Amino acid sequence: MNPGNLLAFSTLACPEWPAETVIEKAAAFGYDALEWRGGSAGHVHPALPARQVARLRRQQAAAGLQALAVTAYTAFVSDHAAEREAALDHLRGHCDLAAALGARYVRAFLNEDAPVDDPRRYYDRVAQCLDEAARYAASVGVAVAVEPHDEFIHSATCAAVLERVPHPALGVIWDVGNTYAAGETVDDGYRHLRPRLSYVQVKDGRGRGRAWRLTRFGEGEAPVPQAMARLAADGYAGAYSVEWERAWHPELDPAETALPHALGQLRAWLAEAAAVSH
Repeated sequence: MNPGNLLAFSTLACPEWPAETVIEKAAAFGYDALEWRGGSAGHVHPALPARQVARLRRQQAAAGLQALAVTAYTAFVSDHAAEREAALDHLRGHCDLAAALGARYVRAFLNEDAPVDDPRRYYDRVAQCLDEAARYAASVGVAVAVEPHDEFIHSATCAAVLERVPHPALGVIWDVGNTYAAGETVDDGYRHLRPRLSYVQVKDGRGRGRAWRLTRFGEGEAPVPQAMARLAADGYAGAYSVEWERAWHPELDPAETALPHALGQLRAWLAEAAAVSH
């Protein structure tokens, strides 16, 4: 494992825990950082009083943890300029929140809950929004990390948007499980996303397309070890974040057992990747 790799988890894993418990458990399990879920249902959101955000930041620091990212729920594909501006306002609020928490990134989506027919029709308007978003993020000391998702899930599709926005405060997340489920290979994701990679999300599962099902870490077929080996070989020093989607799938194992197991498997995969790369 590269000494610089932060190991985090998304608070999607533990929707029932208050933020203070998230910090306590993350430290007890041995994680380095947190990927905070924002939005209306998240553990944090822009409307939190400043004193409460400051208290969470102090608690993180006291526990030896960092904030990796704050998730915003955005869509920039609307035909209506006012709706796109509202999405930008939502993102700006999360940029301010991320800065206050000491997070490096705001995780954003290109068309959250806004299906499109052909993503190529929306490249220019999405890129314009992302350019504005990146400029604002940089002004408060954070960066935007785009999540390939929905109709923009394919790495080449997402990369085509990023190419239109060269701003250094705009990057991308590689969720190896998601891209595998969408039919991609590790080579696809690596080739298109590595040049702008902010951090990597990790999950495991079986099947592709509608047959995709999440599994415990190490029990699926997602090519996470292969992706890690590619990244280790070129010295990737960024973060890996466990995305245990219990907020969406309450049938999954509870965070109390799933997160320690995931961290152990993540460390094992990283050790194997480091051994292969040397």
